[in-house]
Amino acid sequence: MDASMLNAEENQPRLRISVIARLIATFTYIIPAIGGALSSILLMRVFRALAANESAGIDAVMGGMKEASLPAIISLYLAALCGIVVIIVLVVRMIVQTETASPPIWFFAIGGILCLLPAGLFWKAQLMVLEVLSPGSSIGAGGIGSVGAYLSQLLMLSVIAAPIVIILLVAASVLPLTSRSRAKWLPLMAATAIEILLIAVAVAVPFLINEPKRKNELVNLPVNVKYADSDYDLEKESSMILTLTAENKLYQRQNRVERTENSITKEELPEKLKSSMKDKTPDRRIVYFKCDVNASFENVLQVFDIIRKADIDKVGLVVVGEKNNTDPYQVNPIRFEVKLPLEPTKKANEMVRPNPLTLVAILERDGKLMLNREDMGTISDTKKLENMLVEVFKEREYNGVFREGTNEVEKTVFLKISKSSKYGDFIKLVEAVKGAGTQPIGIQIDDIN
Repeated sequence: MDASMLNAEENQPRLRISVIARLIATFTYIIPAIGGALSSILLMRVFRALAANESAGIDAVMGGMKEASLPAIISLYLAALCGIVVIIVLVVRMIVQTETASPPIWFFAIGGILCLLPAGLFWKAQLMVLEVLSPGSSIGAGGIGSVGAYLSQLLMLSVIAAPIVIILLVAASVLPLTSRSRAKWLPLMAATAIEILLIAVAVAVPFLINEPKRKNELVNLPVNVKYADSDYDLEKESSMILTLTAENKLYQRQNRVERTENSITKEELPEKLKSSMKDKTPDRRIVYFKCDVNASFENVLQVFDIIRKADIDKVGLVVVGEKNNTDPYQVNPIRFEVKLPLEPTKKANEMVRPNPLTLVAILERDGKLMLNREDMGTISDTKKLENMLVEVFKEREYNGVFREGTNEVEKTVFLKISKSSKYGDFIKLVEAVKGAGTQPIGIQIDDIN
């Protein structure tokens, strides 16, 4: 019985494959191929324009990339609409007696994959550009120039692939192909699968290829921070950058090109600091500090104490800024600079007279804020503290209260943070006093319960 069924299948008449059904599907799959090639051409023009304009920044790059991607995205939606027509045609052929066969599964599968090839090469180039623009990426240190040759190859391949794909699709649609009569629902399933693929790619790509992202960060840095300052020394290979995780693990950035992090112990840190600072002038002796928002401030204080014992009094607290017109993708390195106090003297019976101008902002373990002895609310709302500091500084400016030995208004504020606080709350306090105009910001290390 099985042999008879096989013989019956082999003896089925071979029918010509419908040219109309093939042409409709071919037209559908040609659209995204053309769109991908057009996007590649536009992106090449963007790079040529940027090369001629040395002042163009990341906004110009991203704007050009978004404009270049429009043909690829629009063509996918158009192909998806035409794909619905293909499905309708196949459904009609299922319920109507025809003298021709529907295109086989391989026609839809190969056509659907080939049509995405030019656009896929274009998106690969886009992803590489985004990777280069993303802070901390493994290939971003050398800039777009370091991958320029590879980008050009991808875009040229995209442009060259489009006519090849079109020729193959047209040839497959007009050649006198034949096929044995098969179940008509198989081509319908294949066409439906490709339709779903086109829709999924059209919807997903704008989300996948959106904007630069911070890469390879070991910690969750404080984000959407205001008032921090740009400092491009953060990108220099010679800069000392420490990273403290929420689990109290300490790392030193070891290699700028590969962005690798080298785990170190607190016992090893003094020698690392000494080696890093030996050739630096006093104004360049700063340690950049990346810390997880959930790290305990007690662990942060231990690192700060080691830094000041290495005769370094400046720490740059690395944060992620707000999205704004000057940095819409939060890629520029920014930091708060804070000052560490000198080690306390150990002379017996030494009496230090308090400075009446000293301002100490205190963050207690329950989140309560104080300015000297006055209640300033809680860390969840620092506006009262900011307003009070603004008033104090205005009054000092009006009365001519200057920092000793200078013509600058005394605007120093020391921060005293409970050891049980989280690093993220500490940054909120730094942000608040910085926003009020504090300069410099001092960190109290000693005599903290």
